[in-house]
Amino acid sequence: MTDSHPITPRPGGMLEGLINLHAGGEIAGELDPEVIAELRRELQAGKFFARDMEALWAMLDLVLTRADRNPGRGKDDLDLLNLACGRCEEGSVLSAYFGRGRRTVRQFALDLREGEIDRGRRRYRATESLFQEAGVPKIRAGGRQASTIEFVADDATRLVGYGEVPERFDVVFIRHQNLWFDRAVWQRIYEFCLARISDGGVLVITSYFDKEHIEALSVLRSLGGIVLASELNAHTRRLDYPGKTVDRHVAVVVAPGSVGIQM
Repeated sequence: MTDSHPITPRPGGMLEGLINLHAGGEIAGELDPEVIAELRRELQAGKFFARDMEALWAMLDLVLTRADRNPGRGKDDLDLLNLACGRCEEGSVLSAYFGRGRRTVRQFALDLREGEIDRGRRRYRATESLFQEAGVPKIRAGGRQASTIEFVADDATRLVGYGEVPERFDVVFIRHQNLWFDRAVWQRIYEFCLARISDGGVLVITSYFDKEHIEALSVLRSLGGIVLASELNAHTRRLDYPGKTVDRHVAVVVAPGSVGIQM
């Protein structure tokens, strides 16, 4: 497991998904190849962004296939909670991935840290500008509503059920869950997540470390969660701390009683 094996971009993959997301319609196949090539160069210029996000996209494909889950199937829109999102590097990628097939994604990106949420907002706006400047047109095919990301600096438990924030989500996503930071706090977070997954919905977590991932799945099982798939990322990127790598493990968990739901 090493960062020396790059992900090869493929048709129907991340770049195509991001183009369609920012256009608001499935137009990637109609764009000038030079525009697509320029976008790829721009994304890859962000040091590790393209590499890490291509790997995350591939891992989502793998674990959801293994789990036999397609959250939001049959729906025109999907509600996604991106919890403890930090700088929300993955925000646009999640919307693009789960918005395939002309689905509108309403993503709520939450973190307690106002500074991180502000960075997430600026990152998303910069990504939008990149696609616009490259010549990706804004369209709304068939009256389709635009996918959105709402960035919120607060505790999710105080927001759900108020205003525009739904009570249940088709996808709850936690990137690099942090059980070791405060086990009691994270146990409450996992309990909250399991209670907020809609029928047929999923909780997706990623982890930096082997042992922490195993312990997180153990805590989720103790709360009644059912682990449908957990996979080691063959393209994880090493970080400075020993044993710590980007999205080292990715798992799909469902709430009690939902295993029999056919997706």
